[in-house]
Amino acid sequence: MTRTLISVLVLLGVLAAGHLLIDEKGYLLIAVNNHTIETSLFALAVIGIFAVLLGALVLNLLGALWRTFARSRGWLKGRKNKRQQQALEAAVWACINGDDGQLQQALAISDLPIHWQDQQRAMAARVALQQQQPTQALADLQAMSPQSQGQVAKLWLAANQGEQALTLLGAQMTDKKVSDSVVASYLEALIQAGQSEQALALLQQKYKQLDWSESRWKAYLHALFAIDDSTAQATFNALPKALRPLAAPALTQQALRHGQFDAVRGDLLKYLKKGQYQQLAEALQYAASSDPELRKLIQAALKKQPDQPELLFCLACLANAQGEHELAAKIFDTLAQSPWQGLWQQQAEQAYAKTGQFDKAYLLATQ
Repeated sequence: MTRTLISVLVLLGVLAAGHLLIDEKGYLLIAVNNHTIETSLFALAVIGIFAVLLGALVLNLLGALWRTFARSRGWLKGRKNKRQQQALEAAVWACINGDDGQLQQALAISDLPIHWQDQQRAMAARVALQQQQPTQALADLQAMSPQSQGQVAKLWLAANQGEQALTLLGAQMTDKKVSDSVVASYLEALIQAGQSEQALALLQQKYKQLDWSESRWKAYLHALFAIDDSTAQATFNALPKALRPLAAPALTQQALRHGQFDAVRGDLLKYLKKGQYQQLAEALQYAASSDPELRKLIQAALKKQPDQPELLFCLACLANAQGEHELAAKIFDTLAQSPWQGLWQQQAEQAYAKTGQFDKAYLLATQ
């Protein structure tokens, strides 16, 4: 291509030079309608050269301007991407650290990349819930795509949108392969909605799929029993056999709240005979009435171990339940000499308040 262009230019140069040598500049006539242009070949060649040079200059100038614009646009885009990446990294670290304040600052740096927009809205909803702004949290959740809304069922529950959470999770529960997180979230949504029968049915089908810790199972079962106190025994019998040992404390708690010692006396006596005083104390803190037989056995055990703190606490719980608040207050005065346990707090406040020792009750309440 280059050789052809050079050959054409040389040919034109030779032709022009030939006319100049014979003192014949050539003649050109262009007529279009009523318009006529007359010029020499030499003048036309000069005009053509200037036109080419001017065109090349204009093209170079436009190219330079375009490259400058492209570089500026790329720099701005790169700067925007960098800020988005910084915001994303800061948001992830804030979530790992559980720092909602840092998370809010990270989201204020910049919008996250476009494919992280739903996650950004979910994070903003979490921050709004922590700041007691359920309306804002609900707006952020509703702005998410339908596919992503089902991934944040716990946020819907925290925003008091249990029905929405159940709807979203119910759709996912119809899939052939349901993830553990969806099953867990659906169970929690059923508890919040007070649907104990549906929760029991789901537990019977899916409990083996859940790799929950013992403490999490106990917390969930306590919440399940709390839905309806009057059906605690029926709920316990409907549970899978593998979960009943974990549900025993919840059943005991509900029975003691209603003064039904006959239903759980065997378990309480077993705790006492086996020296499981911590489990006994955790159960008796909910006692709404006393039991003479159990109280005598606890007093007999205290004769052998007069300074055993869990046994002293158990006796104080039964004293409070029987209305002997002065005895309970004296026991807590003794327990105050030992490292204080959070388990004792509520019963101690009750004993001190009932005996008019409001200063001690206030100190406990403000600890």
